[in-house]
Amino acid sequence: MSRDLMAIHPQEFAADQTMFDRLVRMQHYGLRTRLLDVTLNPLVALYFAVQRAQSGGRPVDGAVWLIRAPPSRKKYFDSDAVSCVSNLANLSAIEKDEIRNVPTSYSKDLFNEVDAVDKLLQFIRAEKAYFRAQIDRDDFFKRYLVTPKMSNRRIIAQSGAFVIFGLELPPSAAKFPDTIKTDRIDIPEGAKTEIRAELDTLGINESTLFPELDRAASYIMRRYSS
Repeated sequence: MSRDLMAIHPQEFAADQTMFDRLVRMQHYGLRTRLLDVTLNPLVALYFAVQRAQSGGRPVDGAVWLIRAPPSRKKYFDSDAVSCVSNLANLSAIEKDEIRNVPTSYSKDLFNEVDAVDKLLQFIRAEKAYFRAQIDRDDFFKRYLVTPKMSNRRIIAQSGAFVIFGLELPPSAAKFPDTIKTDRIDIPEGAKTEIRAELDTLGINESTLFPELDRAASYIMRRYSS
């Protein structure tokens, strides 16, 4: 899907230097990626948690998820580990399965000689010419909390960040200890309207979090019709 989109609209990705940059842009326009949108601002998270939502025709509660990531799982957009995981999007399902099913007994040197890994290296070197063939197999099965470039108005307005996901573990593999922890704070459906009003007084609303003109117009129309 990612390569189809780049083939149809190459000019939209001309300024992007890395595959992570391209995935962020694809995510912005609704393509499925390896990324999950998160925010560094708890009030922004609360805003999204109190939006109207239904299941089976009935209103449902919301929730804020608190992500606790140790320093080893916090990366910036130009991290080598992020480059490795991002460029998995350039491989076929068969090639990703080949990486997933490499025996754990392989040394790092032997792992980097696997055909699918070698192909991945070519994609990584297209953005990082200095990159060495020393990929750690374990990095492909981790999640990272990534601070992106503040390259568009929406990411800036929403204090945006991303969790990037690696490969799923093969059934035969032992479970990796997941050092990213989460806590959940439930928001009752009946409290959503009041919380939205309180957030509005703090400047957290559709107009400020979605700086595009059409979203500002939508917010203003609702404010004057209420």
